Amino acid sequence: MSTSTAASAVAVSPPPSVAASPRPSSGRPDQQQLDTAADAVSHLGSSYQDVFTGLVVDVPGGQVIVYRKAGGGGFDASLAHLGLGVRVDLRDAPRSIGELAATRNRVEALIGHTRGYSIVMVGDGSEASFTHGVVEVGVSGNLAGAQADLRGRFGDRLTVSVAQPLAG
Repeated sequence: MSTSTAASAVAVSPPPSVAASPRPSSGRPDQQQLDTAADAVSHLGSSYQDVFTGLVVDVPGGQVIVYRKAGGGGFDASLAHLGLGVRVDLRDAPRSIGELAATRNRVEALIGHTRGYSIVMVGDGSEASFTHGVVEVGVSGNLAGAQADLRGRFGDRLTVSVAQPLAG
């Protein structure tokens, strides 16, 4: 069943240019340096959307974890020249932020246009998204039907799970 109210109650991840922005904290003494480094990496990543996937600030580890497609377009060299002053852990990702955003946009276009289930959450800014190269889709209604339908359309580019509609 299609629901017209689903579109107004959908959680959508931020656009790629704000991928995993760190939040200021009073934790580690080097927190400000980690935040500044993460902002610089995110800014650089916006110029490499075909390579950059996202980042995670690992506060306990005192590092910035950067996800990107391996061997792509000079991103690693540009990152090395930033002189961030913090440890950067480069990790391979199967898809770039541009690819994730394209899939996310296609899934969002289906909101309110599905039968037997409703899409209530679409996201691509989590560590799971970066690591596995997937858009995370939360649905209400027929989970098995949603999984079959969406996997038929998008293959391994997304995960589908049960989500509760947002209240409001």
